[in-house]
Amino acid sequence: MNREGFWSVSDVLNHIYCPWITYHWYVLNVPQSKTIKTEEGLRQQNEYVRKVRKHPERGVGGVKGAKFVSERLLRSKRLMLAGKCDYVVYPNGTSCPLEIKNMKIPPGKPYKNTLIQLTCYAIMLEEEIANQVDTAYIHYLKDGLTQKVSIAKENKKYIEDIIKQMDSVLEKEIVNGKPMSWRCCWDCCYLKICALGGGS
Repeated sequence: MNREGFWSVSDVLNHIYCPWITYHWYVLNVPQSKTIKTEEGLRQQNEYVRKVRKHPERGVGGVKGAKFVSERLLRSKRLMLAGKCDYVVYPNGTSCPLEIKNMKIPPGKPYKNTLIQLTCYAIMLEEEIANQVDTAYIHYLKDGLTQKVSIAKENKKYIEDIIKQMDSVLEKEIVNGKPMSWRCCWDCCYLKICALGGGS
């Protein structure tokens, strides 16, 4: 959450992972620590961004012929949600969020976390341009492939419900929920203070 009271896309992901993260961070004011894996992913993405800036004529993320804007700041005042999308691309004049991932393309559907990110950006972009956004892209750095993703109404409704839960934690200082998996607790930075993990 930023100083203006907007939730971040990372906040949404964290709450889905475990609602107690929202409680510890924003009720107890104990920030979450970054991991080595997170910082390495950022380093790889920054390197890709530098290449795109050096050769903008090549486009971005395999979406050929599309204009693009990098590190696009988006907001939804309705949901009090804000985030910086890696790219917004404009194939055929339509606005679509595009995320860069430091991994290989998964078999079948995109990973849930990535779909959640893109849905958040689609909601914010939709509010900004006052037009429906139902398509997004993911570019995978480790194999150079790009995946086109459909953003359904059900995906957007799910995000809206999650943000309502987050607002409730902040307002009532009560957590109703548990981790996505109990294995999430093993390497959690809140393990020692979390009631679920046997902390205080």
